[in-house]
Amino acid sequence: MIARNEAELLPACLRALAASNGHAHLHLTCILNGTTDVSGSVAIEVMRRSGLACRLYTIPHADKSNAINCFLHDLRPDAETYFFVDGYASVRPDALALLADTLARKPHAHAAAAVPSTGRSAAALRDAMVASPGLHGSLFALRRGFVEQVVAAGIRLPVGLYRGDGLIGSLVMHDLDARSSPWDPSRVAVQAAATWSAAQLRPWRPGDIRKQLYRMLRQAQGRMESAAIREVIYAGGFGALPADVGALLAPWLACDPGARTPTPWRDPAGSLALRALRRRRVPPAAELQPTLAWSSIAPTTTSADLGA
Repeated sequence: MIARNEAELLPACLRALAASNGHAHLHLTCILNGTTDVSGSVAIEVMRRSGLACRLYTIPHADKSNAINCFLHDLRPDAETYFFVDGYASVRPDALALLADTLARKPHAHAAAAVPSTGRSAAALRDAMVASPGLHGSLFALRRGFVEQVVAAGIRLPVGLYRGDGLIGSLVMHDLDARSSPWDPSRVAVQAAATWSAAQLRPWRPGDIRKQLYRMLRQAQGRMESAAIREVIYAGGFGALPADVGALLAPWLACDPGARTPTPWRDPAGSLALRALRRRRVPPAAELQPTLAWSSIAPTTTSADLGA
């Protein structure tokens, strides 16, 4: 479970995980990245009461893609299924079990995707995901064998990448080889009965307005990222992805700056997103490293049946 400044919503997320079917076999790795609110103390208090096997890590730099890298390569426990949950999402009690069962029934699939149950566009998004499978970042599952292949290949998401979940989906669909393995949607099994909910943004709350504006800028960045990633992986494979999003986008923009550089009159959100990217500093390695902040697990504990 990955979160940043979600102190208000974290309790519901953690309690929902504790109420999940298969609770006895669930190991929770909670990663707070770039958090400046009281999420850490809130999470520890709820985890103390949950009865879950939990570890809480903190990372100074705010970046979900880096947090995913840290989990995959450094922090993950031994597990048959790995679930990825956003800190603002509350999973339904049977969602994790349904995703694990879906992977067990569909050996060709590397990933199982859950669908949202709340929001004005939830029904349309569910239909779209069933018709054209993909991963929604708020809740999905990866098979152990696939995760082990990603790690063995040394593949990491570029730090600062907004559409990290989409890149994971591409890794899944291409079976880790974009040059030789064709896009195969059946590698993602969408389980429409596995759902999650989240609090909806309210336009009269200043904090929610800021969140929506930030989301719009990040989505504009994501559109540029997707185009740049396609050029990289189809020419050099996933191993050719750079370590940082700046090194991904700069060469792509330079190839055709007139057509690819967003302008205020043609793409105002993209123009603002690019301005922010150009001001962004590459974080030093020390800011990308996780630190164990709290654990309910004895040092001798080495494995679990499920990982989240």
